[in-house]
Amino acid sequence: MSDPILDRNLVLLAADDRFVRRNALKAVQTAIKRAGESNCKDFPFAVYASHLSLSLNDTVEVNRELAVVVNKDLIDAVPSVSVILPSLLPALTKRLGQKEVVEPSEELRLETLRLLKTVLDKSVDVNPYVDDYLSILRVTISDAFHEVKKLSCVIAQELASRKSHRFYQTSEIIIEPLLSCLVHQHSKVRSCAINSLGRVLLYSQGKLVDQVIAPLTQRLFDPIPAVRRSVIEIAGSWLLDLPDRYSFHTKLLPLILSGFTDESEEIRDLTADYWHDIGLKFEKENEEQLKDKLDFDKGPPFHYPLGCKRPVVGCRELVYRSASRLLPALCRDLGDWQEATRTKAAALLPILVIHLEESTTQHTQHLITGLTTGLADTIAHVAPSTGSVALLKLVPPIAFRGLPLAELDPSVNREDQEFLIPRIPALLASGSTDTTEAVKVIHQLLLTAELIGCVVQGKLWWPLVNSCLDRCAESVAPASLAGHLFLLAGLISGSPHWQLTSSSEDYSKKIAGGNTVPSVNGDNLTLIEPEKPCTLVRSIALYLAQHDILSVVSFAAKAALLDCVLAILRRMEEAVVLLRSSLVGSKEHISLNSSARKEESIVECAKILLADTQLRSCLFQVILALGGVWADTNSTNTEFGSTILQLVDEGMRRLAACERDYRICMLPQPPPKQTERPHCPMSSLLETASPMDVDRLYVTHMFQLFHRLDLDRTEAGSWHPKSVGLAIFSRCLQTAGPALLMDSPCPTSGSSATNCLGIVLRLLEQGCRLDRTPGTDTGKSPGGPDPLTMASEAELRLRGLILLTRLTDNDSVRTALASPAYLCRCLTGLVLPACVWRAGRTAEAMRKAAVTCLVALLAAATSVYDLDEAAVDSRTQDEVRLDSWLCENVESVKKLLGDKTSKLNKKKISGKGAEHQNKHTSSLCLLPSSVLSVLLARLGGLLEDDSDATRRMACLNLTLLFDGLLLPSTPSTDAPATSSVPPELEESKKNGARESEDFLSSPTWLLPTQNGDSSVLPENQCPLPNSFGDQVYRFYPNLVRRLNDTKDPIRLIASETLNAWLRLVHRMLTCQPSSSTSESQALTNERPLMNPVHSAVMDDFVVGVLPHLDDAEDQIRAAVSRVLARVGQIAPDLIRAKLTAARECHRCAYMCDKVLESLRALE
Repeated sequence: MSDPILDRNLVLLAADDRFVRRNALKAVQTAIKRAGESNCKDFPFAVYASHLSLSLNDTVEVNRELAVVVNKDLIDAVPSVSVILPSLLPALTKRLGQKEVVEPSEELRLETLRLLKTVLDKSVDVNPYVDDYLSILRVTISDAFHEVKKLSCVIAQELASRKSHRFYQTSEIIIEPLLSCLVHQHSKVRSCAINSLGRVLLYSQGKLVDQVIAPLTQRLFDPIPAVRRSVIEIAGSWLLDLPDRYSFHTKLLPLILSGFTDESEEIRDLTADYWHDIGLKFEKENEEQLKDKLDFDKGPPFHYPLGCKRPVVGCRELVYRSASRLLPALCRDLGDWQEATRTKAAALLPILVIHLEESTTQHTQHLITGLTTGLADTIAHVAPSTGSVALLKLVPPIAFRGLPLAELDPSVNREDQEFLIPRIPALLASGSTDTTEAVKVIHQLLLTAELIGCVVQGKLWWPLVNSCLDRCAESVAPASLAGHLFLLAGLISGSPHWQLTSSSEDYSKKIAGGNTVPSVNGDNLTLIEPEKPCTLVRSIALYLAQHDILSVVSFAAKAALLDCVLAILRRMEEAVVLLRSSLVGSKEHISLNSSARKEESIVECAKILLADTQLRSCLFQVILALGGVWADTNSTNTEFGSTILQLVDEGMRRLAACERDYRICMLPQPPPKQTERPHCPMSSLLETASPMDVDRLYVTHMFQLFHRLDLDRTEAGSWHPKSVGLAIFSRCLQTAGPALLMDSPCPTSGSSATNCLGIVLRLLEQGCRLDRTPGTDTGKSPGGPDPLTMASEAELRLRGLILLTRLTDNDSVRTALASPAYLCRCLTGLVLPACVWRAGRTAEAMRKAAVTCLVALLAAATSVYDLDEAAVDSRTQDEVRLDSWLCENVESVKKLLGDKTSKLNKKKISGKGAEHQNKHTSSLCLLPSSVLSVLLARLGGLLEDDSDATRRMACLNLTLLFDGLLLPSTPSTDAPATSSVPPELEESKKNGARESEDFLSSPTWLLPTQNGDSSVLPENQCPLPNSFGDQVYRFYPNLVRRLNDTKDPIRLIASETLNAWLRLVHRMLTCQPSSSTSESQALTNERPLMNPVHSAVMDDFVVGVLPHLDDAEDQIRAAVSRVLARVGQIAPDLIRAKLTAARECHRCAYMCDKVLESLRALE
């Protein structure tokens, strides 16, 4: 029965007065609540619904808000919602489903939309109203208010869950709005939209899936984990429940598999659960097709990543069926311009390979091409921005089952982990943001390469990589060459030992020397027969040792080549550990997936790998080439240059450790297994090699290296200043040290074992052109047959002299070079020809380098290690007393000599410094007079050089020469059998010139240089005319002139050289014509005085030196006073006369008085 009051309120809902309408709404609300509480079935809900629906369009916002509340109460109170839907849904569609916004209030739009949600919560058939719902959702999903968007997505999910046929046909209209929400700024909106799409497409037409795959893929790059989780959830649900899922496996697999490499552990675990369920369901649905694979599964390969859980058969089959379409697409994405796309594509590749296992073989060509493209593009972005330090040691260290693992090794997988694929730790990808992302891509690509090496036979991937490397030229595409080398390093790291040691095509002919091993005959190298058949790893090493590969100069290519070497070293270290374990236990056999053989001993593979001497020799050459920096001088001053040198040294030590431990394992009775683990570096499995181990490595492989360098030099016509051969040679000399002197284990042809030093000197002579006469331009480029220009040849000779100087840095080599045979050879054949004066700056630089090298050689010959103390140590007792007196009485002399010299003076005077003085020996006195004569003449010419440094070094050389001739000779040691002994030295030996212990009494000093007869010596021990002693005697004017030099340091050194000259000619100046005078002086214990025969010479000497006693500089006056005081010891009358006369001429007579006073004090 109708209530008049309620009927009136319904009429008032359309009144003009807003307050009347509001009061009427309140009255109707009260009535509806009473009806709902009393469960009145006779209440006219349909009538009220029609009027209340109109109130939703009230012009007053407050009334519309109240109308929404009243309509909600009506929905809650009505027994069956279906009676009010014909009135409510059209009104809601009019209010919310228009293209233009009808409701301006965001809150009211949200509350109005909640009415739809409330209706869906009721158990009602919505099939007749699906179009209305979709019309509303199409607009509200695109609403500006984010809460409206989220609620709309929820409603869409609920509507899809009703499984309406009409929804299946017309749901396409809300797909576009939902996709637009995927890029909303609020992550919750994006997450809701993704979930809504997942549910909607489950009950929609399958063709709509293609439309949403690409936008969903972009959400995998979302920074919010919740959004990425939503993508994984809907991808998993589609692969499990989507009706047409078999048609979309190829498109959905990248979505779900990307979750395995997500940063969030929760997402990774969720992905693993979904993927496992998907595989099991696929197995169940295709049980008949997969019956053989399920029943006869051979299990995971023996060489499988440690800690990796093998996917079930269903998962592997899913990937296998889609791989032919996925892999080419992913390889194309590796070259995409967007970094995020490249990152995702790189992360998916190792997942696919781990699923494909041996089936990867048919896709190897695509993978190699794609990986090298991706590596090259990424390297090109990394190299300019970071100085390329980030490119060093990029190959992730994967641990494999059955292989040893260092305790401190930062491997990407461990035994206690359980993942689908190895995961790269964060410590391997540190640095700036851009660099970190690029390095992550490289790590994933190299991880893929390692997995390819694990499952694809080496005989298949090596020819492909080899052909690609042959087409790469560093001058054209340096990044491409580096990418191929990085790929090769990854493949080597992942390959099992039995693949690396399998027989391969012999690539040894591609490099100079092939597999031949040199033998030594004198200073020459000959060849012996090659070794065993070539294995795969040796083929790779021989290729890496080619000239074109060794000569790479780009940072990226050097880093990639180093990674290749380190990868091979790691496999060798694993082989050593396996070989050790076989010595204390039974042999371990492994099953191979090969039809030719079923089982093979991994220990035998380790033996084959370690027994390959040619492999170690190639690695030795490559490591030296990486350390040779002259070919790229700019890299030495960079962080990359210093870092790669450290890694190269580490690699050489690791190679030496492998050779040492293999030698130990091959002993008849190898030592027992260590109970305690030896100290191993982080990157090595073996104990650190000692310096002696490294020396043995050098001795074993240097001869083959020198043979190759000599052969390359001969074929090219000459070394170039920047040639890789010279860089390798220089690096070898810098790091070999005492190994140059050790006996070679190489077999010889009719000669005894020898060392490398003679060969080194021959290569310096011929390779650096030190044996040629400089300055000639006959045949020089351009236009001539000689490939070097004059400037290039000068630079090459300069390199050779610098190398010879650096040889003296090592004590053992320094001692060997000081032997008469080597010293004579170095002086006559290498150094002295470059000391001849020639015009031009190039020749000036050459003379400077030569005189510097001469200082090093003469210091070695005289056992001098501190050049500052050389003159001090060579003083006689009289000179020490004289200097001590001058230091005590002349302040300028004390400052010149310093406190250190004063203390040494006291020790020598007291006799405590005798042992210190006698520690020096000299081999200069064992040189022939002809060599000494040329040396003196060359140094005399260098005293007049335009370069200050050259003049200074010439004075220093003369000081070492004069002092060294007075030192006791070096104990006689026979020259090596293979060294070339100069004919001058042979002749002097025949003449017996070395039998005398006193050089000043030897034929070398006394007899003429040419046609000397050792049987006739002067009785007074005075050198004959044209003898070497006579040349020294007449040399003083050259030194006196240096006191007029424009540089005070040179004048000071010249004064020390004059002291050394006086010390050397002292016996000559004081020799007497008859023995009676000498005997009388000995009886009276008087100091021997100058022979009057030499008065004119000494007068000229003093006249030249005396003016400098009045010099403006205190140090010069002090240095000259020491010279004159020494002259006063042998010619006191001459000095008194000259100084007395000079007192009247000098500005200051103080120094003259002090020198005269010293004569009186020390008489």
